[in-house]
Amino acid sequence: MVIVRATRFEQMFLTGARRIKDGAVVFVGFHWPMLMARIARRLHAPHIVVVYENGIVEDRLTPVLPTSPCDLAAAEQATTCAGSLEALYMWLGAGRVQMTIVEAAIVDRYGNVNTTAVGPYLQPKVRLPGSGGGTELSSLGRDLLLVSASVNKRSYPDRVDYITSPGYLSGGQERTRLGYKPGTGPQTLVNPLGIFNFDERGEMYAAALHSGVSPEEVRASFSWPIKVKAGHAVLPEPTEDELIIIRRELAHAKERYYLLPQEFVGLGSDKLL
Repeated sequence: MVIVRATRFEQMFLTGARRIKDGAVVFVGFHWPMLMARIARRLHAPHIVVVYENGIVEDRLTPVLPTSPCDLAAAEQATTCAGSLEALYMWLGAGRVQMTIVEAAIVDRYGNVNTTAVGPYLQPKVRLPGSGGGTELSSLGRDLLLVSASVNKRSYPDRVDYITSPGYLSGGQERTRLGYKPGTGPQTLVNPLGIFNFDERGEMYAAALHSGVSPEEVRASFSWPIKVKAGHAVLPEPTEDELIIIRRELAHAKERYYLLPQEFVGLGSDKLL
């Protein structure tokens, strides 16, 4: 078995997974959040209950990683197979969810997420997949964790072109003024650089960085002059056992047609596992 040092992409999964508490009811959005929850279940949180936006409720590790919340693989041994209304209103809206995880393909300084359109809505440069349940998750979800695998400035504009999933809107108290429930709104963003929190004005800042990441690198990855916390913490790297689990799940994800970063494309099982 060959164990090489964790990549930042792998560190992102561990950092996000560590935010998930054992026993919590977690509403998990599409793509990387699904894999992150699965890693958390295998590492330290075997008793989490995962709610998907299509109404499937999972209280154990499924044999196969679903490719989406609508993949029937997610239903295997599920405690509940209902519908989106039950998931979004009976679980999320009714307050039965302690944590929410959403992928943020494009996110701005106030935590607003765009998965709808790049450019003008009626004549976009790129038409994106849309909301799914992202609007409801960001509107109603508590302890909201955003996940982005990107470190490209295009993924972090000063303002998104379209707000699919509301963060703190224009900052300040606008979210409160518009009647969103207290305790909602993004709390944390995790990406390959580290952990980003939101200040009292709802503006994102770097709170803790992965090993080897410099404040200068962080500032170069965002389209606004993002603040880096003075004396920021350096996040612990995965242990060997943790890294083995992460790589096994990434290899599984690759088999399930997840598109992984280039660093994994040519790796054999000896290095992944």
